[in-house]
Amino acid sequence: MQIRRTARILLFDEARRLLLMHMHDPDVAGANGRVLTRSYWVTIGGEVEPGEELAEGARREIAEETGQSDVTLGPAVWYGEHVLVIRGEPRLLQETYFVAFTGDGKISDANWTDTERAVVKEMKWWDAEALLQSDALVFPTSLREHLPPLLEGRYPRSPLRIEP
Repeated sequence: MQIRRTARILLFDEARRLLLMHMHDPDVAGANGRVLTRSYWVTIGGEVEPGEELAEGARREIAEETGQSDVTLGPAVWYGEHVLVIRGEPRLLQETYFVAFTGDGKISDANWTDTERAVVKEMKWWDAEALLQSDALVFPTSLREHLPPLLEGRYPRSPLRIEP
């Protein structure tokens, strides 16, 4: 099975809102081969390129998915693994989640790929309280459980193993 190293980013603005993507990708299925029938919210981020360090990949993904380059990248706080079937091929995703901060809430899709344009429905800055109370489907599914300490500035010494 192919391994996909992934940098995911918990990008916060000055108001401590979290940026999430609302999407649905019919070419991605769970390990069981079933595609979700409803849309979902995910953190920004993506595959780390060969030879690229995780933090470099996180910075690149932020620039590509938001258009922002003046972002403070914080520590890696979470790690999770799971299998997805992407365009018919099973892949083991190894996801490292970084905290990052921006003073600018403006988002640009100028650097999006054609695939991102096809599957991303919207980008939204979520107020923590609204996100914690929402019944929206969010990945990682344990995000709501592990988010409050981060909002208080309490980061684990090493990435916490989470359920994606």
